[in-house]
Parts: sequence; structure tokens; C-alpha cells
Amino acid sequence: MTFSELQTGDYFRIPGISFHYVYRKTSDDSCTLNETLQPIRPYTSVKKLTGTELIEHLGQQQPNSQPQRKPTIRLKSRPVPSREKAAISKYGIIS
Repeated sequence: MTFSELQTGDYFRIPGISFHYVYRKTSDDSCTLNETLQPIRPYTSVKKLTGTELIEHLGQQQPNSQPQRKPTIRLKSRPVPSREKAAISKYGIIS
């Protein structure tokens, strides 16, 4: 099967590429891999995922039903002198 034979939204693998790489057709000339848009030729040979393979793949993508939060990075901040102490108004230096 070639890429052009797939329907938009189909999941597939490319023979010869690692088994863990699962792509999704997004348009006639591009697909996504881990939500990153990739160009692809229409005559590229592909293997469409079966229902069982798709369920297995999606299950590995989302091991928890809880969305994962990115860690919060807190930077040390320096105290900022107040405008009154620096004799600076909102509109410039007070003379």
C-alpha cells in the first residue's frame, strides 16, 4: 500500500523504520510523528495499522488517564527597587 491510498487520519508504519514509529496521515503530502508535521512522498510504501495495533499504540501513548503536567521551574528573583525609592515616576525621573 502507498501513502496516497491512505485516508486522512489513518495511522501507519513505514516498512524498514523502527516498529515504534507510528505516523498519522494529515494531508495528501504530509503526516505527523509525535505531533510533528513531516513531509512524505505519495508513493512511499506504508503499512496501515490494524484496529488491534492501533489500540495497542494508543494505549502505550496514554498510560495514565491523568494529563501529565510539565515541571514548574522557579527562578530566584532579585528585589526590584520601588519607583519611590529610585525617585522615578511612571513617566520618567523626578528632578
